[in-house]
Amino acid sequence: MPHRNGDIEVKVSQQILWVGGEAYPLRNIARARVVRLTIRRGAAFGRFLGFALLWLVLGLGATVALRAARSQGVHLDKSLGDVVLVVMAVLIAIGALRLLYLLLRPALFALVIETAGNPHTALITTDEAIVDRIVREIMAAINNPAARFRYTVNNIHNGDKYGGDRVQVSGSGIGKIVH
Repeated sequence: MPHRNGDIEVKVSQQILWVGGEAYPLRNIARARVVRLTIRRGAAFGRFLGFALLWLVLGLGATVALRAARSQGVHLDKSLGDVVLVVMAVLIAIGALRLLYLLLRPALFALVIETAGNPHTALITTDEAIVDRIVREIMAAINNPAARFRYTVNNIHNGDKYGGDRVQVSGSGIGKIVH
């Protein structure tokens, strides 16, 4: 079940780990871990350059086509070429701002719960210490039926999406945000 961004309650009660509305029986948890999610900066920059080049070629192509049409006697508004160039510049600027956002956003840390099935990213936050503390509490609670704890965490995870990117967790322990 996808979580909403914002505060989420993580607790253990009666040998069940609750992460928001998701329940994990502690006896089924094989491993819990903190995974640092990294942004593939080279891929993000390459994608920006590709889109900027595309918008540049399309904008300049449209400008050349407008000039060619005028030279053939087609009556067009003179400001149409300026509009094309402004739209091209705005689209490139939006791409640059998105790249800047990707490069400057804080590091992210995921709470990954592993059961007999695939690993599940239960939450993602910028607070590594709280995720590490929760992992330690989960592992201690597995051998202690009376264990109870409760944390409220600012969760920025939404299903397996973060800002439109897919969060992958592999067996190697490396988390990455795929663009």
